[in-house]
Amino acid sequence: MAGQVISKQLTEDLLIYSISFDTDDSYKQISNMHLTGGRPIVSSGYKVVSFDTKFKGQQICIIYEGRPDLATLVAEYNQLVSTRDAAREAKNAVRRAEEAAIDNKLLDTMHIEAATLVAQIPADHIRVTVKQTGDADGDPILEYTADGVKLSWRDVNTIGTACAIRPGAMGAFATERVCSISRDLLEQIRTEQQVSTIAKQATKEAREKELKETKIPQYAIDAYNHYHGDEDKAWEDENETDWAMIGKWAPYIEAQLGMHPKKMQKIISESARESNYGVND
Repeated sequence: MAGQVISKQLTEDLLIYSISFDTDDSYKQISNMHLTGGRPIVSSGYKVVSFDTKFKGQQICIIYEGRPDLATLVAEYNQLVSTRDAAREAKNAVRRAEEAAIDNKLLDTMHIEAATLVAQIPADHIRVTVKQTGDADGDPILEYTADGVKLSWRDVNTIGTACAIRPGAMGAFATERVCSISRDLLEQIRTEQQVSTIAKQATKEAREKELKETKIPQYAIDAYNHYHGDEDKAWEDENETDWAMIGKWAPYIEAQLGMHPKKMQKIISESARESNYGVND
């Protein structure tokens, strides 16, 4: 066979393969060439061997379907790569299992420390759930909740933190924060939040009622339609009266009569442009 699969050990853990192949007279323009660095790829939908060797400045690619000599080398190459990758994955699986075993011991120790902290929660308190939602310059951003109530850090009693830190690591790979809040304070906060929610809803409903039921002056509607709901156009036209009318009455007009189609189209176009910002640059 006019070729072989060549192996090259680059590092202890990096073994690569390539196909070396000698063409015969049937390969026309590239006949009787020694091709090296070949690797099977798919190019423009065709299964080819792409070689490092070039012809007239272009890398040589040969379709191996219908060429048993080259197809045999591809099959050997694929088998060697498959075997290499399987061995590498098996080695990595062992390494991951060893690392997991070490991590599990560290996690067990962390949970024991956390349990000791939990035992220190005052009798009239309940535990607060602490979730990290991000970080700011390395400082964790934390979310506090208890019994469905979102809390401020100011209302939370921090008892301590248990961490799992790998040997030699600068920071923890797992953290369990133990915090609490008194039941009385929790109920007070719950009541305040419920009152606030009801008040906000009432304000929202009152505003919606005002927008839908307030009688709109005809001159405001005329100004809105003339400038297609765009107060900036009125300002550019130095029409301060219509500019003021649109600014004041546009929410009422749009709540009762709908937004002007040209204003809607402008908003959609600007939104699309912002979404695609930098994508097509």
